Amino acid sequence: MAKQTFLNLNEEKRKVVEESLKKEFSRVPLKDALVSNIVKCAKIPRGSFYQYFNDIEDAFYYVIGQYSKDIKKTLLENIVRNKGDIILSYRQLYIYILDMIEKEENKDYFEKIFLNMNYDIEIMFTPNFNEGLNVMLNQIDITKLNIPSKFSLSYILDIIESVMMNNIVKSYKRNLSREKNIEIFEKELALVCAGILKK
Repeated sequence: MAKQTFLNLNEEKRKVVEESLKKEFSRVPLKDALVSNIVKCAKIPRGSFYQYFNDIEDAFYYVIGQYSKDIKKTLLENIVRNKGDIILSYRQLYIYILDMIEKEENKDYFEKIFLNMNYDIEIMFTPNFNEGLNVMLNQIDITKLNIPSKFSLSYILDIIESVMMNNIVKSYKRNLSREKNIEIFEKELALVCAGILKK
């Protein structure tokens, strides 16, 4: 992630570097991104880049991390507002993510992210990440869920988030409309809620 030198920059300079990073990662996937393009766009010496980040991969995950923080915060707010209703909260989060990735200034960036998805990117992009998990779990009302304890809840969240991420990736790969994307997500979420075995 970002080094303290970068975090200590004034907000205006930090934003210039962040926008330069995002511009490069919107142009090409991580494997093809160039530090030279970033420093040229940000108008900083090449050495400054390495004072801010260990390498280009470090910078890449910093940008995703900024979105990740926002997604985690939004999910927690949803859970609190919905009085612990995890399914409604993830439905709302899914729409929030779709709105985020469909913004004109984000389209190219997220297309590169989702068409080149790997495990490291996925765990950065999903809310159920180690940091703050217990806070989230404590807000969820398990009385409406068919699970024996909060311990099982983290598995349920993993399943929901896998369904969510899979649908976003599919929407890019299959060029699905927003409506079709939401329809498929709702059907798969309903299967998770109902289970697949007859009772």
